[in-house]
Amino acid sequence: MGVIEILAVWFALSLTGALAPGPLSAACVMQASKRGRLHGILPMLGHAIVELGIIAAIIVSVNALTLEAFHISLLVGFGGVVILIFGFLALKDYKHIPTKEREALSSETSKSTLLEATTQGAIVSILSPYFLLWWFGVGLSNVTLLMAELQVGVGTVFLAGALVYFTHISTDFLFGAFLTVGTDETAKRATAGGVNWVNVVIGLFQIILGLWFVVIAVTGG
Repeated sequence: MGVIEILAVWFALSLTGALAPGPLSAACVMQASKRGRLHGILPMLGHAIVELGIIAAIIVSVNALTLEAFHISLLVGFGGVVILIFGFLALKDYKHIPTKEREALSSETSKSTLLEATTQGAIVSILSPYFLLWWFGVGLSNVTLLMAELQVGVGTVFLAGALVYFTHISTDFLFGAFLTVGTDETAKRATAGGVNWVNVVIGLFQIILGLWFVVIAVTGG
């Protein structure tokens, strides 16, 4: 296959990870609902930083990494607890914020709010069982193969790695932008009874997801 065909296949594979509902999607919705579109996309930036480290590790041939069942359960359980915390934080902001106040809150962009949103994306990525399973089950082997094929057409491992990385994160940012814009518009309308139902739904979703991960870790199943 040529370079374009290889990257098209990788783009399609990457979509299987990007489009899966999970804590990262919830983080984008939570931030967009609270502070607007800019903060809504920042969890994807944190996610992209984590994935830069993963692909860099593959470039330097750290592709034989394996985890024991106990360590996987430990990561799944700890990740579930973190997701639970973010779920309760979302529910904490259940009250609807009037449009003017919300616009004022969105305009109060500071280094701390930008860092908070970006860090949330990185944390839920590292501790998301689905994220770990996708990279160990789909990502590592396919990236290794794609890198080998791309080097033939591109000529250098670092350029090949860059093509693989930017193709992959493009799916994350495209889906993140869709979530962010959709949430920003929905948050202005889903306010029956003075409640921000977007935050309530996303909070409950994260709590259920977190509990599920904890149960999986405890039962080993």
